[in-house]
Amino acid sequence: MLTSIGNEVTVKIRKYIVGGTMKHFQILGKLQSKYAADFDDNDSVIISMNKHFDEDLIPRVDLWFDLHETPDKEDADFTKDNFPFEDCHELVHGRRFVTTAAYLIAWCILQGAEKISLYGMRFTADGNSRRERELHNVREMIYFCMGRGIEVEIGESDLEFLFPEHIPMDGEDFDQ
Repeated sequence: MLTSIGNEVTVKIRKYIVGGTMKHFQILGKLQSKYAADFDDNDSVIISMNKHFDEDLIPRVDLWFDLHETPDKEDADFTKDNFPFEDCHELVHGRRFVTTAAYLIAWCILQGAEKISLYGMRFTADGNSRRERELHNVREMIYFCMGRGIEVEIGESDLEFLFPEHIPMDGEDFDQ
C-alpha cells in the first residue's frame, strides 16, 4: 500500500518502493549501534527517526520520520501532518502505539516489507513506566511481524535491550 502524502515525499517513496524491489527496511534509532546497519545494501530502504546529534556522520538515510507534536527535524519526509496514522491503527485493529519505532515498523509492513532490521534502539525496563511501555510496544510489533511471516533482524548489540530475558547463546536460534 502506498499512501499519497504529497508530491515531494510520494516521489521519494516511489523511488525506493514502487515496483516491488524494495522489501527490506532498516530502521535506525539514535544509539551508536545504528552504525551496524548495512548502508551498502542498495536493495534496502534505510529509515530513521527524529533528529540525531551525529546525523551528518550517518552514511545513508533514505527517509526521515519525526512524528512528534513539535518536530525537531524540520526537513523530515514524514511528520505528524503527513504520516498515515490511521492506516497503522487499522493494521493492528486499534490505537496500540506509544513510540515512533512501533509506528515505523507498522509503516514498513504497510509498504510490503518482507524483512525489517532494527538498529540503535534501547528500551530499558528500568522502572521508568514510559520506557517499559515503549519496550513492550516494539516487542509486540516484532511479534506481529513474525506472525505475518516478516523476517525481523535485530542488531546484536540491540538484542539485549529489546529482549533482556532471553539472550541467545552461541548456536541457539533466537526464536526457540
